[in-house]
Amino acid sequence: MAHVGETTVIPRMTSNTTPSGIVSASSYNTTWNRYPWHAFINSNNSYWQSNSSNTGWIQYKFDNEKIIRKYTITPSDPRNAPKSWSFRGSNDGSDWTVLDSQINESTWEKNVKKEFEFQNVTPYTYYRISITAAAGGTSYPIQITYIEMMELVYDNKTLIHHNNEYKKYNNGWVSLSNTLTDQLFLTEGMDDASIIPESAWAELSGDIELCHWTDDPNKTEAQFTIETEPFTLEDEFAGQTIKIIEYTDNPNQTESRITLETEPFTLYDELGDEVDVLYYTDDPNKTSAELEINANYSPLDELDGDFEVVTWSDSDAPPLLHVEGVPFEQVVLPSSEQEIFGKLLSLILEENSNDSVGKLRVIMSFDGGRTWESNKYGKWLTIDHTNKDAIISHGMSPHDVSKLQEASFKGKGDKIRIGYLIADNIHLADGHTFLHNTKADVTSPTGTIKFSDVAFYILNTAATIQVEFAGNKLSGELSDDDLGKVQYKVSLNGNPYYPSSGHYTPLMNSPQAININISDRDILFGVYNTLRIDFQDAWGQQDYWETTFIGTYSGIMFMDENKNYLSNSFGEILKYLDFGVIIAGQTTLEQKVIVKNQIGYRVQNLLLEVVKEKLPEGVTIEMSRSNFPFIAEDPLLFNRFFNEDEEFEFYVRIVTELLAPPAPNGTFEIRAKADTV
Repeated sequence: MAHVGETTVIPRMTSNTTPSGIVSASSYNTTWNRYPWHAFINSNNSYWQSNSSNTGWIQYKFDNEKIIRKYTITPSDPRNAPKSWSFRGSNDGSDWTVLDSQINESTWEKNVKKEFEFQNVTPYTYYRISITAAAGGTSYPIQITYIEMMELVYDNKTLIHHNNEYKKYNNGWVSLSNTLTDQLFLTEGMDDASIIPESAWAELSGDIELCHWTDDPNKTEAQFTIETEPFTLEDEFAGQTIKIIEYTDNPNQTESRITLETEPFTLYDELGDEVDVLYYTDDPNKTSAELEINANYSPLDELDGDFEVVTWSDSDAPPLLHVEGVPFEQVVLPSSEQEIFGKLLSLILEENSNDSVGKLRVIMSFDGGRTWESNKYGKWLTIDHTNKDAIISHGMSPHDVSKLQEASFKGKGDKIRIGYLIADNIHLADGHTFLHNTKADVTSPTGTIKFSDVAFYILNTAATIQVEFAGNKLSGELSDDDLGKVQYKVSLNGNPYYPSSGHYTPLMNSPQAININISDRDILFGVYNTLRIDFQDAWGQQDYWETTFIGTYSGIMFMDENKNYLSNSFGEILKYLDFGVIIAGQTTLEQKVIVKNQIGYRVQNLLLEVVKEKLPEGVTIEMSRSNFPFIAEDPLLFNRFFNEDEEFEFYVRIVTELLAPPAPNGTFEIRAKADTV
């Protein structure tokens, strides 16, 4: 029966992203570097902490759908453990389904995990833990040391049925029973039949059945891939009579027609060397039978091997001997290979097949003639090129060659030799086997061919790239001096970023513009990140551009006087300017705020405005360029250029009216605007 895996399906992580998924959270403590992915390290020294909040969420996105039926949570401290939460699933990150809910959970122990199992049969890509309360109350932010997620696993078992008994392979064949039951599958069945080696299969003869069992309700069929040596119907039915029986309920059909495709043959191929001809007639005047046979035959055919014709004459005239014969079958192997520029799509052999009843076989070499191969049934088979019988039996006919496609030549390299065996039929005087020519259908990169006078050139220059990375934006141009097609791919910290599949972009005409925003969610903050662009032209000539940078936010950012960020690029609050308790009618001391241009380019006319709609009644926020003297301006305009990474300082204070009503935990918001240069 199906069971939940006892090990987590989330790999051990060393950064925010892995090749198997992505971690994200509603917030995290940047001061102590308690990142969301720390919750999947399983280390007492690292844990995820929400940003001074007893609520929030943390989620994991898998690369493909999984059925999760169990999860565990290990808190770093019982007071910081979640108290109430829901475990949810989604396939788009927007619409969520609640799979499990826990309320008022308080029996936590430090660094001791608790398991939570539930029923679920739907696969999801996203899984999220949404926390609504902490065990220690509002004063304790959420802290989690380790989270596991377990996947639903179905049993799949295989047994072999041979000679009226069921078997399995365990370093040798093991006979089990003559009766097949579910329990036999569960206790003795093999998890993977591919472990059976070729030598073990060779021990079995006769009929073999592959029996498969599963408790997966969504699986309706099983598929096995079986590799065998190439064979023909001739190999299977040699010496046997084949009967084809057809049934039809069509009353108008009086006969059946079957079309068979065979190698060319003659009457002599069927009858052999000796034939008895029986003659019958009821003509009373016929006293003897006459049989005339026209055949390409000579008594010399009876002589095997080399022979000499010796003549004697007493005449002065030179002896003259005229002999007509059919050449013996021969193998023609080229001494050099043909280089393929581009992709080999197909080969076409043109022969005079109308008159020919001889044999034409083809073999190929892709390693300079060291080994020769044939492909007749979708699989390459090594052929002994010195054995003519092997070439005749397993070599490719022109029809076999015509069926080869681009996939057949994949991984075979860019050079090829084609060998031929040609043999005429010894019984026919007319009609010889001719191979007129062999054509190769090849695709090659185009667009870089130039003509000059009567000379023909194929020119190729390496693609070049001019890019810059600023403000978490990658911009520039990929070009090729000969205007050929180019393509590229971008990776961040060794993981595919654009395209996300890790493949190159489609070949496009150069120059090709590159404008990619690197999401702040994908950057590792406070440490070195590596951004790399691999690019190549249509001929496959490759190069790359790479840069390293310390991860930081992008945009116009606000910091306190210690240069701690007050908010991030997504508008999430990281730290408040704390003015303490303010008495009605009081004006607070000013606090310094630093605004920094991290957009990645130069701007001008920086404008700072207070969002007055969100202010409590009787409260005013004043801003000044300096603290002495403090001259309030609303809005505050810096009418000048604001260069990349440049910082401005301004000061903020709160002014309250005497009759202002109480506003516990009041907050205010300042927004920045700037014009692009």
